[in-house]
Amino acid sequence: MKNERKAFGVITKSLLHLDPFDSFLENAKKYGHKVEHLIISYEDEIDPSVLSKLQKECMVTAVKRGNAPILDSFLLELGLTKDEIRTILGTPYKEKYGMVAYGTSRNYVLIAALMLGINYLMFFDTDIYPKILTEFHDGKHNFIDIDFVGSHLKYLREKDVISTTSDYTGYYIIPKMNFPYLMELLRGVQKEDRFYYISSVDTPVTRNTHSENIFDTQKSLGGNMVLDLSKIDIIPPFFSTTLILDNECFLGRGEDTLFGPEVHGLGRCVDIDLLIFHNCFGDFPEKPEITKQKNLDRFYYACMGWIIRNPFLNWIRNKYSLATDEINIEKRYESLVIGSGSAANYFNDERFMKLPKAFELSYQKLNNDIKHYENLMLAWKKLRRLLTKE
Repeated sequence: MKNERKAFGVITKSLLHLDPFDSFLENAKKYGHKVEHLIISYEDEIDPSVLSKLQKECMVTAVKRGNAPILDSFLLELGLTKDEIRTILGTPYKEKYGMVAYGTSRNYVLIAALMLGINYLMFFDTDIYPKILTEFHDGKHNFIDIDFVGSHLKYLREKDVISTTSDYTGYYIIPKMNFPYLMELLRGVQKEDRFYYISSVDTPVTRNTHSENIFDTQKSLGGNMVLDLSKIDIIPPFFSTTLILDNECFLGRGEDTLFGPEVHGLGRCVDIDLLIFHNCFGDFPEKPEITKQKNLDRFYYACMGWIIRNPFLNWIRNKYSLATDEINIEKRYESLVIGSGSAANYFNDERFMKLPKAFELSYQKLNNDIKHYENLMLAWKKLRRLLTKE
């Protein structure tokens, strides 16, 4: 059997805690998997004591976003130009706003994995755990452990599979809420299909079984995702958009959205039905309440992230003829104006009044985003050619 080098890949603001890195490393060891490397894309600082403890478990490569000369040198020696490297790893808003696009942040991990000769790159987020929430009732909850690495590799080794992924157990990414014109707000951010769930459900997702409903998908989730890097001739880079509004940099969501359309018809992305636990509010099992400031902030930035993502998402789906419904931009904008005004009044938070302006600006800059994406794909095509040449 060929030597299969495996690495965990994580994006974080800072490395200050062992959790959940140690959980995934212990889980892999428990089920007999050797994970040679942990690749961390970070932005601010690293606690040396935490790094030292992790290094006792496996090799650790930490690359700082906006300042990773080891990656620049690797790409220069490979044959990319400085402009092409900047297209893949550039952080134009980091110095002034302290923000880096989600897609770029993941590309730091992906490039590091290619540099290290990793075969299987296994992404998880810092609020994700290798276990499944099986029960939740009146605050009482139970989990089952799962073989995270083995479950993914079982399907990743199938013919033509380039990526495996799955959804999560735990609370939805925003709390239950309901207020006048919530549906209009959700229609404006292209999330109207979640209206019933958001307005009615305040219990977390649980699952008693796993690995039963396996299917090919065009929806990859970056916090529960494994890539077969031997298929780099198909695997695309990560891409997401940003927006500057009122001297603040907002990040568009969906950096993993590009994968489905880009590999459609070339390779398979498989949902392996492994709903690992997502502690997205950081205080499970406490029930998330929208009245808490941190949760309201999360809702506001989620809305911003969806708005900033949607123009490019709609464009790329149309490009690959994957759109199921025609998007009426004018009607969605009208709904957003009504819904955002209602949210601002209901929460007494004027920030929501910025959403319609963000909507307009995001569509106005779509051509620039497409150009950035096309330049990224050109640089990536060259990278693939240089990596795979005989």
